[in-house]
Amino acid sequence: MPFVSVVIPAYRSTATLSVLVERLESVLNRLDKEYEIIIIDDCSPDDTWDVLKEIKLLRPRVKIIRLLKNSGQHNAILCGFSLSKGDVVITMDDDLQNPPEEIPKLLSMIEKGYDLAIGAYDSKKHSSLRNAGGQMIDQLQRWMFKLPKDFQLTSFRAVRKLVIDHVVSMGGVYPYITAMLLSHTSRYINVPVRHDPRAFGQSNYNAGKALRLAFNLLFNYSSYPLYFVALLCIAALSLSFVFSLSIAWKVMLSGSTVPGWASTITTISFFHGLNLLGMVIQGLYLSRLTQQVTRSRVGFSIGEIHE
Repeated sequence: MPFVSVVIPAYRSTATLSVLVERLESVLNRLDKEYEIIIIDDCSPDDTWDVLKEIKLLRPRVKIIRLLKNSGQHNAILCGFSLSKGDVVITMDDDLQNPPEEIPKLLSMIEKGYDLAIGAYDSKKHSSLRNAGGQMIDQLQRWMFKLPKDFQLTSFRAVRKLVIDHVVSMGGVYPYITAMLLSHTSRYINVPVRHDPRAFGQSNYNAGKALRLAFNLLFNYSSYPLYFVALLCIAALSLSFVFSLSIAWKVMLSGSTVPGWASTITTISFFHGLNLLGMVIQGLYLSRLTQQVTRSRVGFSIGEIHE
């Protein structure tokens, strides 16, 4: 039977972890599979680490890791991937909105030969703001990876270990887990699963995080910003060509130049703005490349681990 690793990033989750682990073990024991549960505390400011240490005392199959600094959900998951030993790796949230009882549905698709099984919610029980941000990012990924227009991308998924190994080898300072997984397989499927309402606390997701994730996705896994600048430059070149032709035509008809100091300054400012935009976008690519090459910024640093 395949060995299963469950990877869970945890942040401000003191109220849910004990219940989550208990339900997870109940489900995995019934499946009669070897398993491990890997929980990564993303340097929570509350008592999450103390709760994890109490869980570890009673449950030997739970592996807990505490990061030295808050690195974000995707880096925490990447840390869990690097420590996982299972033939199949499950990722899920720590807030009980991903029901452990739905895991067998995901595993069944891996056993049928798929490399990646992603949970598709019947209806998302998130806030309207989070749903809007998630839809924006999902649409970007559908364009980038040429996915079906109705394909759902969620954090509740099962992945074959071979794909996980390739993802870990990618490394990177600004990882985006779904994009990294999709970069290494074309055998993926949506699996209908339940999505429960949040039972405790509030989501840590906000508009700022949605924008940062969108930027990470665009600048790390696509060339769309460069294409955008190229299209703008082509449009500007075409506009200036038409403008020059119109001036030449008026000169030939009237025999005099067309006055217009304001229009000249406006045109110059427009083209300078395009140049600056292109330099900023190229600078962002170079900055991220430099951080990765020089390791002036790292994805995650493990502070403490209990296996």
